[in-house]
Amino acid sequence: MGGVDGATAGPEWDGHLLLLHESAAERQAGVAAWVQRGLDLGEKVLYAEGPDEGKGSLTAALEAHGVDAATAVADGRLALVPLAEFYPSDGQRLVVDRALAEGFPAVRMSVGALAAVTVLSPGHYLTVERRMDELVRSLPVSALCQYARSVTTGPALRGAVGVHVAGVREAYFATGAGELGLVLRGEADAGNAEVLEAAVTAFTDVPPRVLYLDLAELSFIDVAACRALAHGSWGFRACGGQVLLVAPPSPVERTLRLLELSDLPGFRLIGRDA
Repeated sequence: MGGVDGATAGPEWDGHLLLLHESAAERQAGVAAWVQRGLDLGEKVLYAEGPDEGKGSLTAALEAHGVDAATAVADGRLALVPLAEFYPSDGQRLVVDRALAEGFPAVRMSVGALAAVTVLSPGHYLTVERRMDELVRSLPVSALCQYARSVTTGPALRGAVGVHVAGVREAYFATGAGELGLVLRGEADAGNAEVLEAAVTAFTDVPPRVLYLDLAELSFIDVAACRALAHGSWGFRACGGQVLLVAPPSPVERTLRLLELSDLPGFRLIGRDA
């Protein structure tokens, strides 16, 4: 899939997204792509800088990625919002309504998880995340929730992925919502197998009888990722659910067949020519 680049920001940066970053550089590149997308669409972009970010660091990072942040701040399209204003006691719907009242067609909101938990408890933050998911579904809102991969593990990772199951963004892997099911993009390997397993598990929590996994944009898969697909869907398949592995590219299909994933109970491989 290649690294994130603000110059190629597109619709993959819309919706309720989970930016899992391994480094400050990955984080800045993802944020830049997301901000540029909002500015290109004429949206209001609200960003809450946390104590781990120096004042003005966002503007500098955006400028380094080719985003004209200074102009956007000056004309009100990009606003750096204090955490207390980003999380008002009456809920973030108030923040959204205020931005839309300025005449913008849509609103973008972003904050880092480490910044958020300086003003919210971890449990409350997850509740706020679920409410944000409802806002994104019902209003012209996009949200980018930033999590450092190094400290987002175990239950915390499963909770974060569960709220953003079709909006995971890493440097080389992403998920999306397709017409029939879950879309996997990029490279699935040992480095993101835990993320993949969490996404498949979350997507099958309230499952249909058939889960479609669209693999058309998956360029690579390894043993660890295949194991993650099997483990993540085990409960679903044990209850009679069927997982359809749809349209994998030839290299991915060869790996799936070599590892006999499609021979496991509940799996079915549907080739590109089917």
